[in-house]
Amino acid sequence: MHANPLVSIVTISYNQADFLEETILSVINQSYKNIEYIIFDGGSIDGSVEIIEKYKEHFAHINIGPDGGAAAALNSAFKIASGDLHAYINSDDVLNNHTVQTWVDVFNNNQDVDIVFGDIEIIDENGQPSTLPGRKVSKFLSGPVSQTIYACGASAIPQQASCCKAEVFKAVGGFDERNRTCWDGEFFVDAFIKNFKAKRVSGLLAKFRVHSQSISGTNKHEEYRVKDHARMREKWNSANLKPAKPVCLFLKFYVKSFRAIRYLF
Repeated sequence: MHANPLVSIVTISYNQADFLEETILSVINQSYKNIEYIIFDGGSIDGSVEIIEKYKEHFAHINIGPDGGAAAALNSAFKIASGDLHAYINSDDVLNNHTVQTWVDVFNNNQDVDIVFGDIEIIDENGQPSTLPGRKVSKFLSGPVSQTIYACGASAIPQQASCCKAEVFKAVGGFDERNRTCWDGEFFVDAFIKNFKAKRVSGLLAKFRVHSQSISGTNKHEEYRVKDHARMREKWNSANLKPAKPVCLFLKFYVKSFRAIRYLF
C-alpha cells in the first residue's frame, strides 16, 4: 500500500435526517483528503435525500432507493468502491477529525496489519455524553484482539472506529446479509477465520450515537440477535477455532483487566 492510499468510506442511511448532516460533515471535513465517499439511502422520506443533495459534490457515488437492508446496502456500496482501505460510518454516528489520517498512519507503519480500530465515545440524540444500556461509562476503550480472543467473545471491535484493507472485504465476501443486528461483528468473525490480523490503536476515533431508533447498543430485535450470534458461534465451530472454556475464561479476565487499567489512566 502506498503512502497516500485512497480510503473508501460508505454511509448507509434511512430516515436519519436528524443526524445525517453531522455524519456527512464528519467525513468531508477529515484532515486526510484522499477519500472516496459513497452514500446509499434506502429511500428516506424525512428530508435525508435533500441533505444528501446539499452535499452531492462531495460524494463519489450516491444511490437512493430500496436496498434490501443494511448488510445488503453495504455490500452494494463496497462493490463499487475503489479504495485501498474500506470503512463505513452509519448515518447517526460521527468520525473524529483526524480518524482517517490515524488509520492511514497505522497501516503504513504496520504492513502486516489488515484491520485497524480504536476507541469510541457514546453520545445521545443531542450529541451529549451517554452510556450503553447497563454500562456506566461514556467511552468504550477497546482491548486487545486476536483470532483466539475474538473467538472467545472476550473483546469487541468498535465498528465506528475501524477500517480494513480492501482485500479483507474481497476475501470475506462482504457482510452476511442474513445478519440483522451485528453484521459488522460477523464480518470480523469471517475475517479472523481467514487469518487476517487486527491492531488496536489508543485514542478516540468516533462517536457512537445511542437513541430510541438504535439497533446496536439497545435490546431492539432481540430475536434476530440470538440467531445472529448462534450463526457466528457455528462458524467458529465449523472452522475448528473455538477455544476451550478455560482458555476463554482466562482471556476474558485478561481483556477485562486490560480495559479496566485503561479506564484508570
